[in-house]
Amino acid sequence: MVPPVMILSVTNNCNLQCRGCFVEKLSKRSMSLSDWQNMIRQAKQLGVFAFLIAGGEPFLMEGLLDLIDQNEDRVFAIFTNGTCIDEEQIEHLKKTSNVAIVLSLEGDEQLTDERRGKGIYEKVIATLKKLSQFGILSGISVTITTDNYSFWMKDENMNDMIKFGVKLCFFIEYIDVDDSEKILNIKQRTAFREKVLYYKDHNPIFIVHSPGDETMFGGCVSAGRGFIHVNAFGDITPCPVVNVSTHNVKNSTLKEGLKSPLFQQIRENKLLENGDGPCALISHRKELDALVQVHSQQLR
Repeated sequence: MVPPVMILSVTNNCNLQCRGCFVEKLSKRSMSLSDWQNMIRQAKQLGVFAFLIAGGEPFLMEGLLDLIDQNEDRVFAIFTNGTCIDEEQIEHLKKTSNVAIVLSLEGDEQLTDERRGKGIYEKVIATLKKLSQFGILSGISVTITTDNYSFWMKDENMNDMIKFGVKLCFFIEYIDVDDSEKILNIKQRTAFREKVLYYKDHNPIFIVHSPGDETMFGGCVSAGRGFIHVNAFGDITPCPVVNVSTHNVKNSTLKEGLKSPLFQQIRENKLLENGDGPCALISHRKELDALVQVHSQQLR
């Protein structure tokens, strides 16, 4: 099964320390630019069309935009905290037509700075305005928690994003099981979903809502159903949140990783069916850990 989308976490380095970040600060050797180019080449040969670039902070990776330039026949979206894009990169992006820049935002200044650090909101909004000024396709990515979900249910706040030139919006519900009071309950999730559907019908912004949009697919679309993830060290994982893997692109082909028995059984054993929370795989964590143990032993 070849998914149309791949999420590439090109680096674990980041200049911020946001609460609830799921990127692991591991000591393994990160992939090089040529490693990523080779992996993208394999993905293109298999039929992958779109690449979501994540981190860490992707703009801390030297040569990031070279990956975009070398793959003009594919679509890219770079997810960034918006504080590391310099003037040289803006000039580069002005000449690039196959990439969208998606900036992380929590809400207003108070909500954003509380999670991301003092002064971050101001920097993100300034970057949004600059991207819009130069016609660079831009969007926002919001981690939806009990703190900010009501903020994003107010029409005036979405209208402000439209004024800033936002064309894409990713609403990703908070997942961290160690901070469960931030996770929406069923009533909150239902109300927020209804508002998202209203926005989809009435606003000129393309909105992706996770896990809400997954219902039309019968559950999570990770593990190859709709996308796959490769982390900064080359491990092929179901998604950025669940860091389990039996294959690494540095010592196996991407095709072999996509055919992984682990991913096949994740799909066949219905571990992608949505549970009570925002992440299907975490809802089935015990079953997932058991599968990982079996398939890791078989590879030894």
